[in-house]
Amino acid sequence: MYVGSYHWGFILLDDTGTEHDRIVFDRGDSVEIVAFNTSAETALEKLPSAVREAIPDHETLEERNEERIPPPPNGDFHDVLDEANENAPDHSLAVMPSERNMGHMGEGGMMLHPIPLPADATSTTTARLSASERGDYTPICHRDCGYGHEYMYLDGAFVVE
Repeated sequence: MYVGSYHWGFILLDDTGTEHDRIVFDRGDSVEIVAFNTSAETALEKLPSAVREAIPDHETLEERNEERIPPPPNGDFHDVLDEANENAPDHSLAVMPSERNMGHMGEGGMMLHPIPLPADATSTTTARLSASERGDYTPICHRDCGYGHEYMYLDGAFVVE
C-alpha cells in the first residue's frame, strides 16, 4: 500500500495505482506501507510508474482541500496553501485508532509512531505493521504544516476485520 501526504491530506493507493478511501485488512495481516510526501520529487521518481502516474496533480489536491476544510478567516485559501508549501513543506505519517476505536489506544492494534515525510526526501519510507486488533485506524500528520494541519487525517481509512 502507498500513502502520500500533501497539504492537507493523504492519498491511499494500491500497487495498480487505484486510489482508495478505505483499505480493509484481515486480522493478522502483515501490512507494508510505502509513505512519501507528494512534493518530494526525487522520491516520487522511485515509485512504480502505476503509482506515480496515479498521484493527483496539485490543483486536484487543492480542490479536495476546498471541499473538506473550512475557508481561512483571514485571506484566500490558495494564499494560505502557498504559504504552507513555502514555510512548512514537511509532513509525517502516524497511524492511530480512529475516534470510533479510541478505547484500543495502547493495546496494540494497527499503530505506527510518526515517521517523517520531508518535502526534500530522496526516497520513500517503508513501514511494516501488523493488523493485530480489529477496528478502524486513522492515518494522521503529527507535524504542524500550516493552516489546514488539524484536518490532515483520514478517519477510519484502515479497517482491520
